[in-house]
Amino acid sequence: MTQIATRFVDQLAQCRRLKLKVHEASEHHVLIELPYNEELIGYPDTGVIHGGVITTLMDTASGSAVVCAIYDKYQSLELSPTLDLRVDYMKPADPNKPVYGFAECYKISSSVSFTRAIAYQDSIDDPIAHAVGSFMRISPEMIGDDFRQALLGQKPSLSASLNAVSASTNAVDGEAVSTRAVNNGAVNQGTVNEGAVNHASSADTSKASEPRGKELDVKEIVKRATALNDFAHLLAHVPYTDFIGMNVERFGDELVFRLPARDENIGNPILPAIHGGVIAGFMEMSAIVQLMVFMHTSRVPKVVDFSIDYLRAGYHKDSFAECKITRQGRRVANVSINCWQTNRKKLIATARAHFLIH
Repeated sequence: MTQIATRFVDQLAQCRRLKLKVHEASEHHVLIELPYNEELIGYPDTGVIHGGVITTLMDTASGSAVVCAIYDKYQSLELSPTLDLRVDYMKPADPNKPVYGFAECYKISSSVSFTRAIAYQDSIDDPIAHAVGSFMRISPEMIGDDFRQALLGQKPSLSASLNAVSASTNAVDGEAVSTRAVNNGAVNQGTVNEGAVNHASSADTSKASEPRGKELDVKEIVKRATALNDFAHLLAHVPYTDFIGMNVERFGDELVFRLPARDENIGNPILPAIHGGVIAGFMEMSAIVQLMVFMHTSRVPKVVDFSIDYLRAGYHKDSFAECKITRQGRRVANVSINCWQTNRKKLIATARAHFLIH
């Protein structure tokens, strides 16, 4: 089982980039290691990795557990996309130490598999986060011979063929898409109908290095980004935004977040589709920036829990997100996030989260 789980994880571009390593697997569980990497930092003043990385780890561990459980029970290989995932964060991960994801598939029905997972460092009894999820079962025929043979070790990994999909990234139904619709086709990347717009990419600016341990002056950073109409300045302080490539555009008083299509963000090489953990991390970071800009938080908001429903496959193309702050108390804020690709009315995922805003 360990070999099957290892081959499964190695098929996923995002997992290879994160250097995820399967330590052990059985019909009951999977244990995966995530090494520390400064590119994954979400809280630059402490060096703590972004919550989206923890979500990616547990989504991957849970999906791997489903693969192993189904193979043991039915002697067949299935690729089960995530239906929903809820993550509760107990404490931040210590910097400069690996994080382990332990997952088990505890129930398999005819249509859905159910999982639970724990992320930890020194002891599983002292968890960083806990997750529960459900995964849709898809007919074994849908997995394809190449992928099945790769998992069984009968054929090389599909990773070599990932670059071949890049040329078709911006094509929909055979027609090239030169611009991405942000508002049902009304607003395009290069066209603005109202308000001042800033296209800010974390990759378009040099990283603003902050000494580790020095608390960020969030209000000053947001103030400067707003004054310059340059939100790349804000994103540059969070390495994880550059790791996944996200950026943000401002339309008047609204922020629209963008996740460009990148081969390294792929989690399903068959479709291909973006890794569910990357989508979750993108949406979580979007909510954090929304709070920083409009709630004038004095610190980077800390995620308490994050619950996401995957409504459609997130294909290998640009994705967009918008956030709504549904409630703000003195210490905790609730944010809802919607994510779409070519049509704002056809969401690929919706999420809600609680954040400590101090």
